[in-house]
Amino acid sequence: MSAEMDFNPFLGPRPYSGSDEDRRRFTGRHEVTRRLMNRVLAHACVTLHGPSGAGKSSLMQAGVIPRLKQEHDFRAVSVDGWPAGEAPLPWLVRALFAQLDLGEVPADLPAAEALERAVELAEERSERPVLIFLDQLEQLLLSGHEMEATEEFLEGVDALARKTSQKLRIVLSLREDYLGRFRDRARGWRTLLEGGFRLGPLTVGELLEVVLHLVTLGQPSQRWDREETRELMLQVRMPGQRATDEAEVQAAFAQIVCRALWVERAAGSRVRAVDAENILHRYLETTLAELGSLMPAAQRLLEEHLVAADGSRALLTEPEARAALPREQADSVLGSLERAAVLRAEEHNGSRYFELGHDWLARKVFDSKQQREQEAERRRLLVERRRLRLIVTGAVGLVVLMGALFVWGVFQTKRAEEQAQRARVLGIMASARELLERGQVAKAGKLLLEIIQPEQVREWIGLSHETLKLSAQEVSRPCPRCFGASFSPDGQFIVTASGDKTARVWRVDGQGEPVVLRGHEQGVSSAVFSPDGQRVVTASEDKTARVVTASEDKTARVW
Repeated sequence: MSAEMDFNPFLGPRPYSGSDEDRRRFTGRHEVTRRLMNRVLAHACVTLHGPSGAGKSSLMQAGVIPRLKQEHDFRAVSVDGWPAGEAPLPWLVRALFAQLDLGEVPADLPAAEALERAVELAEERSERPVLIFLDQLEQLLLSGHEMEATEEFLEGVDALARKTSQKLRIVLSLREDYLGRFRDRARGWRTLLEGGFRLGPLTVGELLEVVLHLVTLGQPSQRWDREETRELMLQVRMPGQRATDEAEVQAAFAQIVCRALWVERAAGSRVRAVDAENILHRYLETTLAELGSLMPAAQRLLEEHLVAADGSRALLTEPEARAALPREQADSVLGSLERAAVLRAEEHNGSRYFELGHDWLARKVFDSKQQREQEAERRRLLVERRRLRLIVTGAVGLVVLMGALFVWGVFQTKRAEEQAQRARVLGIMASARELLERGQVAKAGKLLLEIIQPEQVREWIGLSHETLKLSAQEVSRPCPRCFGASFSPDGQFIVTASGDKTARVWRVDGQGEPVVLRGHEQGVSSAVFSPDGQRVVTASEDKTARVVTASEDKTARVW
């Protein structure tokens, strides 16, 4: 291999692998590599933990594992992804059989026994020791994995770690913010918790030396100003830390900035290193924009499949990734994103799976999606407001029109009712007049009583007087000295007051004999029916009034 690299010396936001090129890039971690290797040699199981971006995967893949292979003849099995749809223990078993060339997994063995069988076969077929490196175990603590399957996995790994064989070593790696949860879950398996090793982030001073060395390895080689580069490293230090060389840095951010800065300077642009924030903001957008017509498909892949609902990274198998993309665009999109270090691809059992290169990229994709959705929602609200204004304007006009139509309708209805009522009244008046002409006075009187508001009918009073007069003439012949007469409420009877000390109740049709109401000592001056027609009140010249009931059976009772 040539001494110079024909590509960018900065990987961007992905860990170093065990390739020769990545091992040449991997620098500045010699001492911690030595200490971790010695810890692995001394303990059957080591739990490697540290903050996100500290370089745990890089330290193992480009530092510890190559040295174990070179200095102690180790074989290595690496599993650095745990898909939610796969039970972790069978997933590990298949990795062991595949990476150690042990043949097919025995179909008749449970997963725990198959795991032990894999180790036994490896020891039988070679004297070389085996390192099992299980990376990103925090994924097993997320909601996508069943608790029972994770506990079965931990129990199986613990059983391997408790073997006294010097030919097997296990390294478990996870983010330290999941360490407490992992310890709670693995409380029953002490071997998994005995050998701990924390990896802290690089400091500003350490990363400065790394960056100044890496830029000399690129093609073309570059030279960066030390003080300007130090200012760059200070900008990507951990939040809340003082601006000193001892401050810890976010290495993934530094990789992204340096990778983009190296490209721009290689193209002849003199970009100041202190523009780190702008470079970080442009990185993902530039990568996607360079895809041209492939950008929408790539954006959907990142947002809908590689970022979880909480903004964290999600794993996607290659078949799943291809299914999420248009068939004719899948190769171009996946290849471009992988070359730009936006996607990280790993081999597993003859296939691959993808994930975003670092948590920062996941957060950037998540934030960009939210901003675009908010902008789309804002535009949608503007359209809805315009549409609502049109609807409201139309609705107001419609309400006004409907109100006018309603008023007109009410007016027309009322007018029609009045016309119908007037026609009915006129019909009643005409019928009553015709009955009077035929001599049917009682029926005419009954019809006149059906008119609800007689005072509004011009001819009613005159016709009523005529009816009453004819009725009185008809029934008063046998009534001596009549002083007055009055209709019953239903128009069927007439009561008369007589000077012979009586009152008489007559049928208006003149049929039958009247009911004679007696009891006064002098002439009766007036007689009137009660509103319900059941009683008659009489007033007499003897200075008394009497209330009596009268019926057709010619009986009377004084109340």
